[in-house]
Amino acid sequence: MTPAPKRLTWLGHNCFLLEYGKVKFIVDPYLVDGIAPASSNELKADYLLVSHGHGDHCGSVVEIAKRTNAVVIAVAEVAGYFSHKNLKTEPVNIGGAIYVPISENPTEPKAQILAVQAPHSSTTPDGASGGNSLGFILSFSQNGTSLSPKDGSLKPMSKKLADASAFSVYFACDTGYFSEMKWIGELGIDIAVLPIGDRYTMGPSLSLDATSLINPRYVVPAHYNTWPPISQDADAWEDAIRQYTKATPLVLSPGKSISEHDDGAWG
Repeated sequence: MTPAPKRLTWLGHNCFLLEYGKVKFIVDPYLVDGIAPASSNELKADYLLVSHGHGDHCGSVVEIAKRTNAVVIAVAEVAGYFSHKNLKTEPVNIGGAIYVPISENPTEPKAQILAVQAPHSSTTPDGASGGNSLGFILSFSQNGTSLSPKDGSLKPMSKKLADASAFSVYFACDTGYFSEMKWIGELGIDIAVLPIGDRYTMGPSLSLDATSLINPRYVVPAHYNTWPPISQDADAWEDAIRQYTKATPLVLSPGKSISEHDDGAWG
């Protein structure tokens, strides 16, 4: 099995496009006028991952999903809201995983999308309870070993991912620091996307503590500089990541992409 090409693009705020081969995952679809490099009428997507129901994380879901027929993956309450908009949905909750196809070849392992906690408030766009806020860990087998517990022997998830030489991206989404980030790190995180804006999420200082717990190969900042209350100095954050953690920081500007090189490095 040859691993697929991988690319990550920041679309502004907490909205990211992760491309794995031909499959496109958009996390927290919200495109800010004057910041986002594309409009809802331009983006293509197969899956829309929605961390919670606040408008600055799902404001572009309906437009993108109706045009692309993308599947909305969210906690049950938020998924229910979007199912009433006649969108295709897959509900999840904390600790649950779903497995989605990433190839027309039925023998190729599916991607695993694991929902993890993200301490934060949530309502749906109509003001109803939004249930739990989520983070997402997207994992892809790199050697043909299935990630699903229904395929082969049942193993602890950390071993299952290790056996598959999995490539994993952790989107922390809107969250504060929490001690179980250490367990997330034990799964083997290649790229962690962490908020640094402060006020509504972790700020730069706590993101350093979080990075140390997770111990990813690379860390990408998110959820900052959209509006004055969450303005941060990304250059100072980058220097601090290098000083206080073992991770390599990758600071993006909206519209900028990073991808995996032939040697496995990202940039």
